[in-house]
Amino acid sequence: MDVIVDNIAPTFTIVLIGWLMARLRMFRQIAIDGVAQYVFGVAIPLLLFRLTARAEIPADIPWGFLLAYYLGAFLVFGIGMMASGSIFKNGLSHMGAFGGASSYSNTVLLGIPVVLGFLGDSATAPLFILIGVHGLIMVPLVVTVIGVGRRQGGTFGKVARETVGELVHNPFIVALAAGALYGLYAPPLPGPIDNVIKTLADTAGPCALFALGGVLAQYPLTGGVREAGVASFIKLVLHPAIVWVLATQVFGVQDSWVPVAVLLAAMPAGINVFVLAHRYEVASGGIGMSVVLSTALAMLTLTGVARLVL
Repeated sequence: MDVIVDNIAPTFTIVLIGWLMARLRMFRQIAIDGVAQYVFGVAIPLLLFRLTARAEIPADIPWGFLLAYYLGAFLVFGIGMMASGSIFKNGLSHMGAFGGASSYSNTVLLGIPVVLGFLGDSATAPLFILIGVHGLIMVPLVVTVIGVGRRQGGTFGKVARETVGELVHNPFIVALAAGALYGLYAPPLPGPIDNVIKTLADTAGPCALFALGGVLAQYPLTGGVREAGVASFIKLVLHPAIVWVLATQVFGVQDSWVPVAVLLAAMPAGINVFVLAHRYEVASGGIGMSVVLSTALAMLTLTGVARLVL
């Protein structure tokens, strides 16, 4: 329990600081938007680039392990979209953001310290195999659905062209592709350059959480709670349950790796989903509330999941 509280408490504190700064008008909304733009255009892209550039691909790729986690993520993404459309009558772009909040785990800020805290160094290899491709798989999925939803009503060709164009110009996806190519074909980053990138990348989490607090200050405290509750249930309960079934009953993942996949699936919604929703002006308040609520509830659910799989 301590490892969960120790990592979640700072998350809430930074969100609260951002919320108070905006509420007390010590930060005007234009300043909050500036922080969010820095996160979207600089800090997170550098974080994603560094993660993918440094990722090590094993000689024997554990396909069953990857399929159990990511097929589970796709199923949960679809469940989240259906819930958003059928329960809350949202449009496709909102459904895409909701699907992201239901399936996109907080892999770096919480996933790494919590999983390693529970499982120790033996979890390092399977954990970083999943995290190494997480952004490459989940970011294009969320961006594509949001992009198609924003362009509904156009011809198929026009929608396809504009959506592909948006993917190509999205800083997250550019950074992921550049990092993957660099990791495959280039030597390790020189120390001074890597230090600069790391310094800026390390600001991604705190700045994104600060911006989240500032954005939430625009809405009533209870705004988006119903949607956030549904997304949190899908993320914290259904996602790990589905990954556990796939890992143990379908793909026969080796026993020592199952807890890594299940615990990572049990993480709350990642801050990147809020950043994307804010960037594309898709219900960022509700998606932000999903990040906050799922993080709060994770203090209870992660403890239960850990007891079941360890």
